[in-house]
Amino acid sequence: MANGQVVLVTTEPLGGGSPVRSVYYVAEQDPAKAEAIIAAMMAPNERVEAWGALPEVAVKALGLKPGDFTRG
Repeated sequence: MANGQVVLVTTEPLGGGSPVRSVYYVAEQDPAKAEAIIAAMMAPNERVEAWGALPEVAVKALGLKPGDFTRG
């Protein structure tokens, strides 16, 4: 197992207002690949960005297998 990525999703409300942010934990070491995993299920009004490394111990504690993710 390796480190994962913390991925931040920012949703711009279609009717205006403040953006809503969500955090996902992804069991993928490469930031671009982690973003792609999450972006595949997001809407066009959502911005996805890898925010930083998720230590291997956290990936294991979350029970994530390679390529898996969970919402924080």
